[in-house]
Amino acid sequence: MTSKADIVIIGGGMIGSAIAYFLAQTGNAGNVCVIEPDPEYKLAASPVGAGGVRQLFSRPENVQMSQFSLGFYRDFANTMALDQSTPADINFNQRGYLFLVSPSGAKQLEINHGVQTGNGVNALLLDKNELGARFPSLNLSDIELGCLSPDDGTITTTLALKGFRQKAEQLGVTYLPNKVVGLGRMAGKVTSVELEDGSQIQADTFICAAGAWSKEIVAMVGLPLPVEPMCRVKHYWTLDEGVSIEPLPLVKDESGLFFRPQGDGFVGGRPPFDIPSGFAHLKQNSAIGQYFDDYFDCVVRTMLGKRLPAFRNAWECDEWVGHYAQNTLDGNMILGSVGAEAENLYVACGFSGHGIMHSPAVGRAMSELVLNGRFETIDLSRMSYQRVIDDEPFPELGII
Repeated sequence: MTSKADIVIIGGGMIGSAIAYFLAQTGNAGNVCVIEPDPEYKLAASPVGAGGVRQLFSRPENVQMSQFSLGFYRDFANTMALDQSTPADINFNQRGYLFLVSPSGAKQLEINHGVQTGNGVNALLLDKNELGARFPSLNLSDIELGCLSPDDGTITTTLALKGFRQKAEQLGVTYLPNKVVGLGRMAGKVTSVELEDGSQIQADTFICAAGAWSKEIVAMVGLPLPVEPMCRVKHYWTLDEGVSIEPLPLVKDESGLFFRPQGDGFVGGRPPFDIPSGFAHLKQNSAIGQYFDDYFDCVVRTMLGKRLPAFRNAWECDEWVGHYAQNTLDGNMILGSVGAEAENLYVACGFSGHGIMHSPAVGRAMSELVLNGRFETIDLSRMSYQRVIDDEPFPELGII
């Protein structure tokens, strides 16, 4: 069976659904179809993300996207409500972000702070004494400088994904539970997607927003994409009764360790950098399962206890695994057409852990690019696929 659409989006997670929403709300996108092989999102990255939304970046493009996304998430409940009586609450919590660096990272933190404040971000540089006065529970023996952005926050990712998808569907977007297994192509353009059930959808424009699976989609037109699944393990823990610390923002240091308050406990972790790229879902096999069984006690607890001594006796209550769509070229997103080989195939991938926080800005940007032929509100041309072809990295600098 063959059907037709104007725009096909491959992948219906946060990025794909945000793109679908922004396209649909223009009223000019025609028939938009989202193909999602995992309609319950059991393997998707979005539902298991930490939900942080921050402006602490080194590149102006990322700072500006975060500014838009932060405002969008603040107003999400009303903007994405399906009707006046049902707000799309995502539990936006303006708890702030705090980056901590050693002497070797201080200069880059200062440079990044200049970029941030130059773009209007409310960000404060704090020396060790100022940090100690604000956050006495933290061990700062190895820390030279911190940057606090009090306006940043967190969201509940499952609710945000649900909100984007439901609003897109209300605006007429079709979600199809199926898997893309091939791309038809003719004269430098993609003509159709071939689906697992044997059906086919023809369209004028195709957008790959398949996260960690994007590489295999782009490979269907014979092109490379430096995107690999990078395993992330997150933990939830509590403290002994009677142990209390001051209110904390989301704290992150140069080791990759992060933590933030969550309910009666804390959420956080540190990526297992020694696991090779690939999909390593929790307890999928005995070796990986054993690794994760021991990871909190053998690695994370020690790092937490070093940064905040009250965590030394933390009680782990839960853990879960997800994957970043890691851009191995430079750790920054890839947005735009893949070029002459398939000029109407666009990619929005390689977010390397920043997809949730940038979803609203990416949705708007891709809508502009596809419908109007250019980025209009923020110039994101340095994020294009062309840098993959040219092998010219455009990395984030400092804590990423």
